Amino acid sequence: MAVEHRIDPWLLLAVLAILGASLSVLGAVDPIVGHRLLLRQTIWGGAGLAALWLVGQLRASALQRFAPMAYALSLLLLAAVLLIGQTRSGTRGWFSFGPVSFQPSEVARLGTALMLAAWFARSGRNRLQLLDLPVLVAIVGAPVVLILLEPDLGVALTYLPLIGAALWIGGLRPQVWVVLGLVAVLGAGATWMWGLKPYQKDRILTIVQPERDPYGSGYQVRQSKIAIGSGRLLGQGLGRGSQSALRFLPAQHTDFVFAAWAEGTGFLGTTALLLAYGLLLWRVGATAAEAGERFGVVLATLIVSWLGFQIVVNLGMVVGWLPTTGITLPLMSYGGSSLLTTCMALGMVVSVWRHRLVNA
Repeated sequence: MAVEHRIDPWLLLAVLAILGASLSVLGAVDPIVGHRLLLRQTIWGGAGLAALWLVGQLRASALQRFAPMAYALSLLLLAAVLLIGQTRSGTRGWFSFGPVSFQPSEVARLGTALMLAAWFARSGRNRLQLLDLPVLVAIVGAPVVLILLEPDLGVALTYLPLIGAALWIGGLRPQVWVVLGLVAVLGAGATWMWGLKPYQKDRILTIVQPERDPYGSGYQVRQSKIAIGSGRLLGQGLGRGSQSALRFLPAQHTDFVFAAWAEGTGFLGTTALLLAYGLLLWRVGATAAEAGERFGVVLATLIVSWLGFQIVVNLGMVVGWLPTTGITLPLMSYGGSSLLTTCMALGMVVSVWRHRLVNA
C-alpha cells in the first residue's frame, strides 16, 4: 500500500503552538533571569524541528534495527557522565562543551523506549509471560539505576511510565497487577524510609500541609499558586506580573514555566496551552491506534505515556497537587537536551504515522 509523504498537520500545529508559547514566555523572562534564554532556546527549537523532520523521514523498520545500538549508547553515556560529567546542584548529570550542555539522561529515555518497542516486536507474543517481566524490568532498570547514582530522582521518575505502559501493552493478567501493586506499595514505603532525603520528604509533606514551611520547602509552590491566581482572565502580560518581574517565582524558565505563562496570559492563555497539549497527546495516541506494525504501536504508546506523565506531573507540581520533583514541561521548559529529545521522539511518531499503511 502507499506511503504517506507528509507530516501529520495537527501534530505539527500542536508542536509549533507550544514552541511559540515557550519562546514568548522565555523572551519575556529573559531580562529577569538572564543567560540569553530566548536566543539559546530559539537555536535549540530550530534544531529540534529539524530533528523531528529528519527522523520522521526514516522508516519504522530502520528505527527498530537501530534500537539495540541506541540503547547501548545510552547506557554508555550514562556511565560516562558519572565519571567525567559536570555537577550542578549536587547532580553529576551533564556534559559541557563550552556554552553547550548535554544531559544524557534525557536522550537515554528515548533509547530505552526504542529498545522496549524492538523487544516487543521481536518477541511476537501478544501476552507477556511471567518470565518476560525480569527482561522488561532490566531494560528500564539499567538506565534508572545509573540516573539514580547521579543522583537525579526527577528524571528517573520519568522512566516509570515506560515500564507501566509496556506492562499494560503486554496484557498482564489481573493477578499479576495485584502483585505488582503490592510490590509498589512496599517499594514506596521503603523509599520513604531509606531512599528519600529530608528535603524530598519535606516537599511531599508540604502537599498535605501547605503552610508548614512557607519560606522553605513550600516556598516554590506557594509562589507558583500566587502567580497562577494573579493571572485572572486575561493575564498581566508576560514578564509583567509581580511574581515574575520581581523574581518571587523561582525556576520560572524551567520547572515553573507554566506558572509564568499563566500569570502573563491568564485563564485564556492557559486554556489555549492546555488545548495544544491535548491535541499533541491525541495525535500521538491516534498514531498508536492506527499503526499497523507492533513496533509502531508500542513505540507510539510508550512516547504518549511518557509525555502525558511529564505534563500531568509538572502541572500537578505547579498547582500544589504533587511534590516538586524537578520534572520539566515538554517543549515548554527551557533546556536543549529535553527539547531536542522530545522533538526526536515526535519525529519517531511521525515516522510511524507516515508508514502506517505499509505492509511489512
